[in-house]
Amino acid sequence: MNIITDAIVSELKQPKVSVILAKYQASDNAKTLLHPNPDWQPKMAVSQLVENDLPHDAIQLIAHGLPVMTAIRWGLSVLSNNDRIAAENAAILECVANWLSSPNETMRIRAQQLAERVGLDTAAGWLGYAVFWSGTGSIVAPELPVVMPPDNMVGHAINAAILLSLVESN
Repeated sequence: MNIITDAIVSELKQPKVSVILAKYQASDNAKTLLHPNPDWQPKMAVSQLVENDLPHDAIQLIAHGLPVMTAIRWGLSVLSNNDRIAAENAAILECVANWLSSPNETMRIRAQQLAERVGLDTAAGWLGYAVFWSGTGSIVAPELPVVMPPDNMVGHAINAAILLSLVESN
């Protein structure tokens, strides 16, 4: 499966790649390529990263540039198309799919519980946390004052989920 598709790249709506780069710490190689060109459109940046054999950096840029729901949908698609991950993590993938169909607090908390069970050393765990950190509810216990996640947490989680899925598929 080709993870970086024209369809997913077309969902990057920022006018300049610098807007996305402000959300995460790019690798040294990506910085060398992208920082001198902050006015590039994201599509050009992704293309240049891929052409310069930096696909992991391209995935990270896309993960941080997509809208939350689109990023989570992309992560779910990638993990669902990995037979091993899909078989071993059916419950969490189903929970994420249900949340995407009807975002609600019960499914958001359930995704976090399932992610906790499988851990952050798995792609599915990161995908579950992406839902939990989606910005639709507090990330602390209900009896505590509301704490919303930083706006780049979904990007971090989707990046980790997709990169781990590449490792887990081998």
